[in-house]
Amino acid sequence: MNFKYRARASDGEIVEGYIDAGDQKQALESLRGRGMIVINLNAQSSSPLSLSRSGSASGGKKSWRDVMNLDIGALLTGGRVPLKNLMIFFRQLATMENAGLGLSTAINVIAESEKNHALKTSLYDIRSRIDRGVPLSQAMSQQKAFNALLVSLVEAGEEGGMLGNALEQSAVLLEKQEQLRSKIRSALFYPGFVMTFAVLIVIFFFMFLVPKFEEVFATLEIELPQITLTLFAMGNWFAAHWYIIALIVLGIFFGIHLLNQNKHTRGTMDRIKLKIPVLKDLLLKASMARSSRTLSALTAAGVPIVRGIEMAEETAGNEAVKDGYKELRTSVVRGVSLGDAAKNAGIFPVLVSQMMRIGEETGHLDSMLERVAAWYDQELDEQVKATVSLLEPVMIVFVGGIIAVIAVSIFAPVTSAIVQLS
Repeated sequence: MNFKYRARASDGEIVEGYIDAGDQKQALESLRGRGMIVINLNAQSSSPLSLSRSGSASGGKKSWRDVMNLDIGALLTGGRVPLKNLMIFFRQLATMENAGLGLSTAINVIAESEKNHALKTSLYDIRSRIDRGVPLSQAMSQQKAFNALLVSLVEAGEEGGMLGNALEQSAVLLEKQEQLRSKIRSALFYPGFVMTFAVLIVIFFFMFLVPKFEEVFATLEIELPQITLTLFAMGNWFAAHWYIIALIVLGIFFGIHLLNQNKHTRGTMDRIKLKIPVLKDLLLKASMARSSRTLSALTAAGVPIVRGIEMAEETAGNEAVKDGYKELRTSVVRGVSLGDAAKNAGIFPVLVSQMMRIGEETGHLDSMLERVAAWYDQELDEQVKATVSLLEPVMIVFVGGIIAVIAVSIFAPVTSAIVQLS
């Protein structure tokens, strides 16, 4: 029997491939024997060659109508599924599951009312797989809309006979992640808005008002102060070379984006972010809240601790924190206690390592990690409020300084002209 696997090798790299085994358990043991941590392992109904030719796990061909609908939907939605849509799906499915409705029927009902085309397509495919006897977790693992964390939670719920609880837990986890993103966005929105507004004012002034003032002062034939002459020179240069400024700004933003996306430079950029005073606290607290809650949910669901750490690593959102989790996972595999391993990793705050140690000693690791996540959620709220309060006077001084320079540059010669006329 042929199985397709996705696993993390001993060197930390994600590898994918196929393995022949008598059953799934044998395939799993064989991969573990190679030192791999299995992320996904699914039976294949056809060979890798036929899969690649057909483009479908079932080996069937799609009609032109299905292809056109999928392509148009992907264009309209970008092929992405927002966290809010996933959260609503899991909450609805949990409610229907607890009410005793069959999975196939429940997913079909949800799919019919789903607005996001990417998620709708995934749900119909999941329903068809469930109708063929495939478990929900395995069907979800074939869809890009559901990451390994969600699949692991559902799989643990299936194995423990508590699928409804696992689905509800997934919804709560997604809801917390969305709230976390909203907090970060709200912290960055205000300064970004003010800076953009200030830049637009300066651009409007240089492009349209400075030339008018220059024409007026030229007719008055008065001696202009140096600050006014400098302002007019800047305005003339900007009007003639505005595209250079635009290219430089776009180049900076595009360069930063590329550095953040490139796997070779992403780690360096993430470490630089953790050295910026205000941004450091926001990012680290958000990462600790997100990853701690993830590890808590997986531990509570009965997922093995090593696998849980691996999933928490994927949700950290920062390469420096990810490296800390990799070191944590390696230490735990060697038999080091979780609390000591977190302390030795260096990236984890003292609170996290202490709560991990207490959780291990008391046997309540999941609740201790949930408290850590709740603590950092509260700390992040306070940090966002403090950041906005700190940036308000800074932005006021910045914008006020620009307006003051412009005002002095324009009104100084006007005052001089009035004095000369009198």
